[in-house]
Amino acid sequence: MVDLGRSGLVTFTFRCNTPRQVYLVGDFNHWDEIATPMQSGRDGNWYVTLRLPPGRHEFRYREQDGPWHTDYAAFGVVRNAFEEFNSVVEVDPAQRLRAMPANYPFSGVAARQ
Repeated sequence: MVDLGRSGLVTFTFRCNTPRQVYLVGDFNHWDEIATPMQSGRDGNWYVTLRLPPGRHEFRYREQDGPWHTDYAAFGVVRNAFEEFNSVVEVDPAQRLRAMPANYPFSGVAARQ
C-alpha cells in the first residue's frame, strides 16, 4: 500500500509475516536490492517513508535472500522485463499556495482604510 502525504513524503506499507529483512527496491534507488531497508512494525507490516521526486515510479518489495513481491494495492502495475509485475506510484508536483495580497477585499486591510 502506498500513501502520499501532503508534504511530498510517500509511505510504503507492506504486509509480510517474515523474519527476513524487507527492502523497498525501485527506479528511485536504481533497483539496488539493499539500499532502502524497511522497518518492521508490531502489526506485521513493514514500513518506509521517502521523499520522491514528482513523476511515475516503479517499485517492488524484496525479502533478503528471498522472493520479490508486487504491491497490487499501489497506483497500478506494469509488466517488467522478467515477465513479472512492478508496482507503480505517481507523485504529483508540489503545489505552492500564494498568500493573499494585503489589499485583498476580505483581508481586513481594505475595511480599515
